[in-house]
Amino acid sequence: MKGMIHKIMLVALIALSMSSCSKFLEENPAGFVSPEGFYKSENQCIAALNGCYINLTDVFNSDLIIALEATTDLAFLNSSQLDAKFEISPANPGMGDNVWTACYSGIMYCNAAINGIQHATIAEEKKPAFIAEAVTLRALYYYVLTSTFKDVPFYRDDINSLNVLEKIAKTGRMNADDTRDSLIKELQEYVPHMPQMRTSAVPQNRVSAPMAYMLIGKLALWNKEYAVCAAAMQEIRKIYGQLTQYPLTDTYFRNKNTPESIFEVQYIWSAAGIKKTSQVACFFTPAKTAGTNVYDGVTIPELGAEGNPYNSVTPTEYFMDLYDLTDPRREIVLAYTYNGAYFKRPMLNNGTGKAWMGPKFWCPGMNNVADGNNQKVFRYADALLMLAEAANETDDPALALQCINEVKARANAAFALPAYPGKSEFMMELKKERGRELMGEYGRKWDLVRWGEFFQRVSETSALEYDIIKNNLRPYHEYYPIPDKEVVRSGGILTNPAYK
Repeated sequence: MKGMIHKIMLVALIALSMSSCSKFLEENPAGFVSPEGFYKSENQCIAALNGCYINLTDVFNSDLIIALEATTDLAFLNSSQLDAKFEISPANPGMGDNVWTACYSGIMYCNAAINGIQHATIAEEKKPAFIAEAVTLRALYYYVLTSTFKDVPFYRDDINSLNVLEKIAKTGRMNADDTRDSLIKELQEYVPHMPQMRTSAVPQNRVSAPMAYMLIGKLALWNKEYAVCAAAMQEIRKIYGQLTQYPLTDTYFRNKNTPESIFEVQYIWSAAGIKKTSQVACFFTPAKTAGTNVYDGVTIPELGAEGNPYNSVTPTEYFMDLYDLTDPRREIVLAYTYNGAYFKRPMLNNGTGKAWMGPKFWCPGMNNVADGNNQKVFRYADALLMLAEAANETDDPALALQCINEVKARANAAFALPAYPGKSEFMMELKKERGRELMGEYGRKWDLVRWGEFFQRVSETSALEYDIIKNNLRPYHEYYPIPDKEVVRSGGILTNPAYK
């Protein structure tokens, strides 16, 4: 018992140096366990691993999706939120505050689980698979942190003593490329120990080898290590096969843990049971007449009358123009009609009004602002487009063409590129295809940043339609500032030079 009390005290102390104390203390301390009295069986190791998933719902939610999808070339949100208006700063970091807190809390759980499992009194041959799961989740948290803030403190220590706590509190920003390279090597070491199967086939949809390979690929693309990305995506390809076997309905957020999915954050809502909900759907649903199931003039029975959507994310003219009229994804991602009836807004100005965001994001039976949709983060189509990009960069035009056409052909065989158009032309088309296929899946801003195009693309698209973006957008907004309170707690070791 003394060991557990000591551990919980250390959790509180690390919160003071790494995250918001008030937010952190809302977490259930039972998820943070003492190795002295735990890790005596495989079930206890699994229980510790379960704690590593806890913070994912605090990361992949409406705050992050607005920052990654509604502040890009594809969409904007007419909202008072700091993130939507590019009014973030170290003193007012918007969603960056929550991401910092949630990710470092998740990393702390992962580090503790890894250390505990390494010293667990279970068969040695069982340990690598358990450790691999925690290593993959830790890499996910660092992937989010480096993509959001660039250079961040990087540590693998288990906070099991005051000396370690003091050391971690003085950790400065590590070069993001070095952090990614370290994570890639670790994932490559452990991925052979994970289930080599689709996530939907793994009990409880726990992370499996494709998730680790996906993270290797994502991290490698950031570091322009294209051969590393290609090799990882080829491993996913062996497991998932042809994309055509997965229907486009797999992309709907309401359709949970579908065979095409590589990673989904799990949410659940039940009128009489457990509630773990997001508010994503209410930012992607057409305007509603209060107390009815009428949405912008169209009755949608399955959405019901209980939801109260916020101002909706609005597609840019650029994004709307990306879709061919015969592209079935157009009616999934954008909403002009429902069951043949036109919404009012798209019919404005002689039929040139803005579409709503489409049924991909809607949640049947949304309750007030809460929805129980899962959040789709990685899908197989994403892996194929990553492989196409990597193949293009490594001068393998045949593979690049094959992979992009697999995604295009699932939508409509007529969309397939008849021939390789050249390296730069192919890349231009791939960037558009990623927008068509993956909008809303927690990645567009990060794609623009790693391509070195964020400021330019937003300036040329949503900023032309949305004055507050035009007036507020600055080149340094490609990354978030570390919150001021974290800078103070670090004793000035953490800094935000771009935001001076």
